[in-house]
Amino acid sequence: MARPEVTGKAPADAEHERWLDEIVGLPEGAFLRKVSVDTLKREAKRGTITIIELSAKRRGITRREALKDTTG
Repeated sequence: MARPEVTGKAPADAEHERWLDEIVGLPEGAFLRKVSVDTLKREAKRGTITIIELSAKRRGITRREALKDTTG
């Protein structure tokens, strides 16, 4: 009988991963990062984070990207 593969992750981890990969607006991303929207845009210009263009007028960021530690 084959043994099931053990990944070390609980099923809740998949839900958490999906939550982290959701795209949110820049105001929420800035809130998660504890900076202003302008600072978020400056960080994107420096290349430390990635802002996603959703449409001609909308920009967003994944929660994972917003919560990423860029202090070094």
